[in-house]
Amino acid sequence: MSGVRIAITGTPGVGKTTFCNHGPWTSISVHDLARENDCLGDIEEDGAAPIDIETLSEKIVWPEEDCLIIDGHLSHLLPVDAAIVIRCEPGLLRERLQDRDYTTQKIDENVECELIGLIMSECLDLPCLELDSASGVEAMIASVEAWMTDGFKPQQPSEPIDWIQEIHGDD
Repeated sequence: MSGVRIAITGTPGVGKTTFCNHGPWTSISVHDLARENDCLGDIEEDGAAPIDIETLSEKIVWPEEDCLIIDGHLSHLLPVDAAIVIRCEPGLLRERLQDRDYTTQKIDENVECELIGLIMSECLDLPCLELDSASGVEAMIASVEAWMTDGFKPQQPSEPIDWIQEIHGDD
């Protein structure tokens, strides 16, 4: 594959960066791209620096790579060829975000986004692979390599992750 850009996206805390750091590919973070393209705002009260994703999408000059992995929960909003959405069971995600000292409001917002699959719903126009981080990094890498080798097929998951169904069952 030549010149392919794949977003590694998901709610903060699901394991995107861990995944990106263990794969056999070149990766770059959305934060680094934003900083390099002067699209990173000042740090706000919640400790995050907002990214002007629209301007970044217009200004970005992609590094020359056969396959470039873009790490970040906004990466799927950039001009990419495909997306991989990493998911995490909401209770575990809550623990991870608490360990990061996120505010209660920020934890609740991110857990709710994960619970309802918000980021996955934003990827419906892209070839997309959905992974549960509970399967482990090696298994996720193997799934991604097989998906890429097969030409990003299927284009969308046949059985999307449904945390609400897992929590509440058929009742």
